[in-house]
Amino acid sequence: MFADNQALALFPTTVWLHRLEQERAARMNETIRNKLLSMLQPGAETLENTRHQTDKNLHTLPEFQEFAEVLMTAAKGATDFLKIAEEGMEITSCWANINTKGGTTKPHTHPNNYLGGVYYVDTPEGSGSIEFEDPRIQPKLISPRFKGPTAENSGHVTVDVEPGMLLLFPAWLVHSVKPNPSDQMRISISFNLMFSAFTEKVSPVQWKGKVATT
Repeated sequence: MFADNQALALFPTTVWLHRLEQERAARMNETIRNKLLSMLQPGAETLENTRHQTDKNLHTLPEFQEFAEVLMTAAKGATDFLKIAEEGMEITSCWANINTKGGTTKPHTHPNNYLGGVYYVDTPEGSGSIEFEDPRIQPKLISPRFKGPTAENSGHVTVDVEPGMLLLFPAWLVHSVKPNPSDQMRISISFNLMFSAFTEKVSPVQWKGKVATT
């Protein structure tokens, strides 16, 4: 009947997933974890339904230099994949999210940046996932029943994560984290990246850390 059949994936949204070598991830995560725990106020780890956030300058600390190098290598891979002609990219902000039992992260984006992302230090059982939301408005106008969820028919996609995993995605992509069901802390490092030529003119992140301080 048809001489040719194609399903064209137009305007795809790419999420880059990197897994560090196990030995390197364990060593780097131990350094990061020890630093973050030293920054928490006494008793902060026992507060339930709480997301502790550090200030946004972790990438400037000695304990995070190896992580920053890993991040910039991943960012270079993403911009090469997209064939970006702009030269130079830098970390504009980098902070830790420490979710105690019940701690969550509501849907949000990372304004005034080109790439955002997250790196995982500790993901207790049942807490290792991040959810991405379809940024398009039009598909929400009609929602038929489906035989099963796929990347093509779902408005939300959940990505299972683990310690040593790094995710990069467009800064405008809506993402969130469900409540941590574990008594152990869920620790991740969030970050933003922007082209160096734009960083002096674009407004930086306006918020400051809530409970953990540098």
